[in-house]
Amino acid sequence: MSLILEEIRSKDLTSEEKRSIFDHALDLHLVGGEEVENLTLDILEKEDQNVRHLLRIKMEEQHVGVLYVLPVSPQEHHLEMTILIHGQSRGRGYTAQVVHALEAWLAVRYDVLFLCATVREHNPLRKELTKFLIENGYMYNPGMGMFVKKVS
Repeated sequence: MSLILEEIRSKDLTSEEKRSIFDHALDLHLVGGEEVENLTLDILEKEDQNVRHLLRIKMEEQHVGVLYVLPVSPQEHHLEMTILIHGQSRGRGYTAQVVHALEAWLAVRYDVLFLCATVREHNPLRKELTKFLIENGYMYNPGMGMFVKKVS
């Protein structure tokens, strides 16, 4: 199967992709907080300049998710990924494929780059995600509170 990452702008998001981003904000228990406003309004409506890359995830021409990459302030060469697989496409191993594809996609665009991932305490797949990240070369950085891997 062929996985494609297609860079898009927020105005190109489908209603399902917008819902994924909003649902992610709800999952983080941030409703009413500043971060929810940033996730929903800035990505969905304002085309926030802090969003370095907004990518549609396609598998065999089907939209299976969306991901966005944000800078980790104040770390200039560190970007954090958020991968959101649509409900009907979960459980098919797409997240692992997307991480590998994103690493390769970013490696050709940056001279020096560290890709970061946060695994939230309340995430029901926390153990599996942590294991996956460690097995794929990510190391936990306690000062940053996230997993980090040099990809270019």
